[in-house]
Amino acid sequence: MTQAGHLQIEGVARRFRQVSVLDGITLAVARGEFVSLLGPSGCGKTTLLRILAGLLAPDSGSVRLGGRDLGALPPHRRNVGVVFQSYALFPHLTVAGNIAFGLRARRQTRAQIDSRVAEMLAMVQLGPLADRPVAQLSGGQQQRVAIARALAVSPDLVLLDEPLSALDRKLRETMQVELRTLLRRLGMTAIFVTHDQEEALALSDRVAVMHAGRIAQLGTPQAVYDRPATPFVLDFVGQATVLCGRIAAAAGGTVRVDTAYGPVHAPAALPQGEAVLVAVRPERITLGAPAGAEWTGVTLPLATRTYLGSRCLLHGAVAATERATVELPAAAAGDAAPGSTVALSWRVADTLLYPAPPA
Repeated sequence: MTQAGHLQIEGVARRFRQVSVLDGITLAVARGEFVSLLGPSGCGKTTLLRILAGLLAPDSGSVRLGGRDLGALPPHRRNVGVVFQSYALFPHLTVAGNIAFGLRARRQTRAQIDSRVAEMLAMVQLGPLADRPVAQLSGGQQQRVAIARALAVSPDLVLLDEPLSALDRKLRETMQVELRTLLRRLGMTAIFVTHDQEEALALSDRVAVMHAGRIAQLGTPQAVYDRPATPFVLDFVGQATVLCGRIAAAAGGTVRVDTAYGPVHAPAALPQGEAVLVAVRPERITLGAPAGAEWTGVTLPLATRTYLGSRCLLHGAVAATERATVELPAAAAGDAAPGSTVALSWRVADTLLYPAPPA
């Protein structure tokens, strides 16, 4: 990531009929950086990817790549590689033929094409399958062919539109590691579209969480997870315990929030009487009363207990507008059972606070 702004997206907007799909997106991506566009269906992430690929024109705004304005360039002149969700491989071509397709379109010599295809096949470990029809490949192998085809032309930017979503969980996790290792080794700049928050956190240098055509938060995976900027980001990226309350006292940069399950302390500077949402990540919570001034917590009844092998999830019986989830090592869950009342505690510094949404 040596060159800031290798990809510059400035104020990009797009409407379909009367619906605004992208609302002034601005984003700078460094050379060699891997950025994920994360969000629910309909948030605009795939529309933005199609604009970058040249498959769709923005209504306003600009896109520059390596200093070039892409606005007037057709897709085949942008030097952008695309890996589609469906892979979009050519069924009448072999593995080698698919990888060579873009090279032939650029009118490279036969020797150049053969050399590059061999290099790509070795890189994705498909050399023995070079002459096999792609229809005879597994999902993971087809995904590798699609990646090799996109990278064969040495693109300035790689766009990946949920390319792992059709794979089973174990294979998807394996391919995540392979994909990230490959792109890092090549120093490729990549934009990755996904609705899977775990995938975005695992792969990315930075995550752009999108909501209603805008970027709700942009940051490192750790920053987005540990300090969500909005209740939407908190809810979409990972799980959380979220309780309603009202600020009862404030002093020294810390507030006391009264909830239905006891007072909670949080680092904040908000006025007394304000309605708020108190939140904490499930793995930050322990069983037992607060152990000192640096700790806070609540007491509530348990609704369910879910055993997941190495860990256990406890869900509190709370109001419909609230939720309480605790994630513990299985051995630490003790005898906490549905129907029992438990004390939960966590560090004050881990408490997240947001203004309550309008009623």
